[in-house]
Amino acid sequence: MLEAAGDLFLERGFAETSVGDVVKRSGGSLATLYAMFGSKEGLFEAIVGEMSAEMLSGLDASEVNARPLDEALRGFGESFLGAALSPNALRWQRMCIAEAHNFPELRAALIRTGPGYVSGRMASYLAAQVEAGRLRTVDPEIAAMHFFALVKSESHLAAVCGEPIRADKARTRLQVRRAVEVFLRGYSAEPKRVKQLLKSSRPSSRRGRSSK
Repeated sequence: MLEAAGDLFLERGFAETSVGDVVKRSGGSLATLYAMFGSKEGLFEAIVGEMSAEMLSGLDASEVNARPLDEALRGFGESFLGAALSPNALRWQRMCIAEAHNFPELRAALIRTGPGYVSGRMASYLAAQVEAGRLRTVDPEIAAMHFFALVKSESHLAAVCGEPIRADKARTRLQVRRAVEVFLRGYSAEPKRVKQLLKSSRPSSRRGRSSK
C-alpha cells in the first residue's frame, strides 16, 4: 500500500489521489488501509517516515558513536546527501513543496516525520558529543540545522529545482568534506585538534600539488 500510495502521489499529486485509488493500485482493501494508516494523510506520513529512516541510516550504524567525530560526520553526511539527491527523493520533495501549502495537516506531518525527525536525531547525536567534550556547549538543535544546511548547500536546492546535478560518490564525498570542515571550525571544542584532523583528511593529490 505504501508503494502504491507513493507512486500515485508522485503521478497525480496528493490532492488528486484518493484512498480508493490506493486500494485499487495495491490490491488491498479499504478496511486494511484504515486499520493500518487511518487516512490518506497517515499513508503520506508513513512514506515520509520511511524516507527519513533511509536518510538516517548512516547515523544508525552501531559503530558511529565509537568513530572519531570528523569521520562520523563525514560518513553520515555522505549517506544523507546521497539519499537526499536520489531521483525518487527529489521527485518526492518537489511534490511536497507543490502540495503542502494547501494542506496544513500535510505540512505538519511532513515536518514532524521528515525534516523535524531527521534534525532531531542529529541533535541527539550532537548533544552526546557536547557532553563528551568534543563540541563546545551550544544548542544541539541549532547545530543540527547548521550541519544539514552546510551539507546540502552546494547542490540540493539546484537539484530540487531540476538542475542536472552530478551526484557520484566522489563529488558527494568532496562536498560533505567541505561542509564538515566548516562545521567543525565553528563548533569543535578542540580547535587545534580540528586543524590536525582537517589537514589529514585532505586528498593526497591536493597535498601533492601544494608541495610542488
